[in-house]
Amino acid sequence: MSAPGPPEILYEAVLMRDDEDGIVYQAGAFTTEAEAQKVLDIWQAEGRTEPMAINLVPVYRSAEDWDADR
Repeated sequence: MSAPGPPEILYEAVLMRDDEDGIVYQAGAFTTEAEAQKVLDIWQAEGRTEPMAINLVPVYRSAEDWDADR
């Protein structure tokens, strides 16, 4: 069995709640942070005022890879 590799990282553009931790809306996941940032820029240009964030989402090939990385 080969050694697990590092997970791929996806960048997820999200709108957050104003009053508590939690995601209101997930626009989608992108392969680069720059593309996710473009979504936040679009939302800001549209006048959105909710807190926004880019979540980093690790993508593993298997549960064993995840277990070895945690």
